[in-house]
Amino acid sequence: MASQAMTSLEMMRRVSADALQGETADLTARQFALLLSIFMQPGPHAVRDLSRSLGLPKPAVTRALDVLERQGFVRRKRDRDDKRDVSVHRTVKGAVFLYDYGERVAVRAEETRTCPTWIPVSRPPGPTSPPPI
Repeated sequence: MASQAMTSLEMMRRVSADALQGETADLTARQFALLLSIFMQPGPHAVRDLSRSLGLPKPAVTRALDVLERQGFVRRKRDRDDKRDVSVHRTVKGAVFLYDYGERVAVRAEETRTCPTWIPVSRPPGPTSPPPI
């Protein structure tokens, strides 16, 4: 029987392969983590709070938000009184994207849970000997 780690990795491989098909957004791990943070926690969100919660510098969060906003997954709104203050809001398009992604994860998780025996169990490589001289 496959280890839980290998089964989890196989499920992730399947979901990742699914994401490559069709017109799914091509998000980096950072962008995806940011999107999940925005949708899984009540908002609106301040960039500084997102930065702190993910352990990322604010410029990195801003760059990721640029991509997410261009794709329509989030929107930013400037405060009328303090133009430096920007809040990040969810969008319907982002919610639909994450719901569909979550559905794919659920299907692939069930698939790999019910049929894990073919997944190979890998062992860490042993020490390598130096090449002969």
